[in-house]
Order: sequence, then structure tokens, then C-alpha cells
Amino acid sequence: MRIGVFGGTFNPIHIAHLSMAEFCREAMELSEVVFVPAQAPPHKEVEYGVSAEARLEMVRLATASNPAFRVDDVELRLPRPSYSIKTVEMLKEQYGKGAELFFIMGMDSFLDIGSWHAADRLITLCDFITTFRPGAKHFDLGKHKYVHEVDMLMLDMLDAKERTVGKVELTSGRYLHLVSSFGMDISSTELRRRIKHRKSVKYLLPDLVESYILDKRLYR
Repeated sequence: MRIGVFGGTFNPIHIAHLSMAEFCREAMELSEVVFVPAQAPPHKEVEYGVSAEARLEMVRLATASNPAFRVDDVELRLPRPSYSIKTVEMLKEQYGKGAELFFIMGMDSFLDIGSWHAADRLITLCDFITTFRPGAKHFDLGKHKYVHEVDMLMLDMLDAKERTVGKVELTSGRYLHLVSSFGMDISSTELRRRIKHRKSVKYLLPDLVESYILDKRLYR
């Protein structure tokens, strides 16, 4: 069983999150993608005072129509601060030895992973996946402390859409998989700003999530 683990504040979850998860699921032949809303990540503040429970409910609403998507509140049950290594360890125990875990994240997050708690151990526990978007900082991988030599031809082929998936080996023996995608440029920060100023977010959020935000008067 191949399990994608997609963590984040999801404040709010939007269609770029969902499309990224689906691209990764299909390209990497994942059995399912588990969305893990963060309680209080140590490297990021949760803006507008939106509770973890509200963000969890938005993720549930957004993913309900996809049978390959699942939501886990593991980080809400862990003591603060919330560290990714604790989440991965608990999910590995939950799924058992027969499951392969793939941690889904944005390229900026992977490039910064060296600053995460217990990063040296985290990169030994699972593989990682990020989407390959034109203009992103992919070539910075070549000087990353956890990355072996990068095949630049492979990056060029992904950039030209001549390949769907590429990978680079990590110093732990695990891999970072690069999945070619459309690269939707949608920002939760911009969505929060638009909602605050009564601007339309239609087609940027799932309808159920938009209705929930309006009903609960979030981000006002």
C-alpha cells in the first residue's frame, strides 16, 4: 500500500491543494492521500484566529467527493507544538510495516526542511513528493544538504512536459519525487485577503468550503 501524506494549515484549503494531491496520487500510483491539518505548526502562524477544528471541517468538506482522499486529525490529537516527524511516526505505526509513506509538500517547504525539527531523522522515514512547476526553485536542489547530485537533463525534461515523474536521491537513501503538473498559482493568503474585503473566491475554493466560510463568517 502506497500512502500519500499531505500536511498543512489549509487556511483555507483550495483547489490547488486538491489538484496537487490528485496529480501526485495518479502519477505515483498512491492507494490514497491522507490530508493532515496542522494544529499549530512551529514555523507558521495560523492567521485570522481560525480554529484547527474549523480548518479540519473545511478539509473534510473539500475531500468528501474523492474516495481516494482521507482526512486524519492526528496532529490535533498530538501535544503542541506540532512536528511533522511525530505525525509520520504515528501514521507509520497506524498503517503498519506493509505501507510505504510519501510526504507531499511544496518545493519551498522541501528546500527549507533542514530547519524542521529532527529533519535528519525525518528524511529516513519516508519518501517525499513535490509538484514540478515552471519558475519554481528546482535548480536549488543541486546545493541542498540532503540531496545527492541532481540530473539536470531530467529537470529540463520535466520542465518541457516530456516526462511526468522524476526523482532525486536523498542522502538518507530515500527519494524526492518530482511530479509534473499544471502549477496552479493560488495562495491561501490571497484568498483570506479577498474574503476579508468581500471579493469573490468562486472557482478558487470548493463550493462546500466557500459556503462554510460564509456561514461561519470566517476571515472577516
